Amino acid sequence: MEEMKKAVKEISYEGYFYKLSEVVEILILGLLCQNKTLTEIHMWATSKQVKSMLKEKLGIKYIPCYSHLCNLVGMIDSNELNRMFMSFFGKLVKTVVGKTIAIDGKTVCATANMKNFSEALHIVSAFVVENGITIGQLAVDEKRNEIPAVQELVRLLNIEGATVVADALNCQKNTAKEILNAGADYVFSVKKNHKSLHEDIAEMIEFKLSDKAESRVAPLETITKTEKSHGRIEKRTALVTHEVEWLEERDKWDGLKTIGAIKTPSEIRFYISSRKLTAAELLKLTRQEWAVEAMHWQLDVIFDEDNSTLHERNTQITINILRKTVLNVVKTYRDNFMPKLNMVNVMRKCLLDTDFLLDVILGFDSCFDNISN
Repeated sequence: MEEMKKAVKEISYEGYFYKLSEVVEILILGLLCQNKTLTEIHMWATSKQVKSMLKEKLGIKYIPCYSHLCNLVGMIDSNELNRMFMSFFGKLVKTVVGKTIAIDGKTVCATANMKNFSEALHIVSAFVVENGITIGQLAVDEKRNEIPAVQELVRLLNIEGATVVADALNCQKNTAKEILNAGADYVFSVKKNHKSLHEDIAEMIEFKLSDKAESRVAPLETITKTEKSHGRIEKRTALVTHEVEWLEERDKWDGLKTIGAIKTPSEIRFYISSRKLTAAELLKLTRQEWAVEAMHWQLDVIFDEDNSTLHERNTQITINILRKTVLNVVKTYRDNFMPKLNMVNVMRKCLLDTDFLLDVILGFDSCFDNISN
């Protein structure tokens, strides 16, 4: 938490000496206790037991009134906070070599109807699947700006050696170039927003699966797995080919090595990749694509983000970054110290027991120190 506190500087306000770093600390601790709003965080922080803990254990002597707290949160530079976030959690992950980074955007739905927002706030996040940790985000106005934001996020992050998975919206030639320039590989879902590419892949997959395929044509590599997903049994078949020379647009997609499909009883989805993937690898990577969606689901279920009533853009972004900070902290602590407890119950214990709350922070800090050393 010390690293995140460095993102803000001390200010004095109306005779009282408030530190923005202490405000960040209060926000993180309040969110760790599953408080959803600034009102809830302020009520929690000013309760007798918590107020005493903040003063005795953390040296936070002054808790601003609610209106001052809102003003102070608005003074936090969300861009600088995000820079510190990316630096800090990049160190925690240590290396992304051989790992999968899922990138996708999420709209904060409540902002669509707010006067201070010309368009709904949309935040693109990069999520390291193997660690279960978000390593960076960028905010844009409205979903249509997601494509350039993804490209900028790729430039900002150290993703060398990783495989980036993204949905059909981000299946873009320039995005592919940026990922390759960063020393990573891409796996993109292909839909009808690239009509000719989609049709060519569908035609080749269908041909190779048919009796018309000539003996000299290499067959598709396939693998089928039956998995339990969202309470139901799902059968998924991956099909891949490395014969990309027949593709009319192959020269437009830098590094293209694999064309594939995932077939279920209800649909078939197509993919392209700069890695020479096996069918088993494609099956795994396309499942990992949904990991970032699971994190977005946590933002809504745990923190009710889609109903957030924060009216300032900078404040919305700041709180979004701190929510993800808390999810990263809880995930790391849970995995290392309490693997049998789910994340929500870890946060509930934080709310009920201030000693346990401090243990979570100390435990997380020890994980970071071990990695740093």
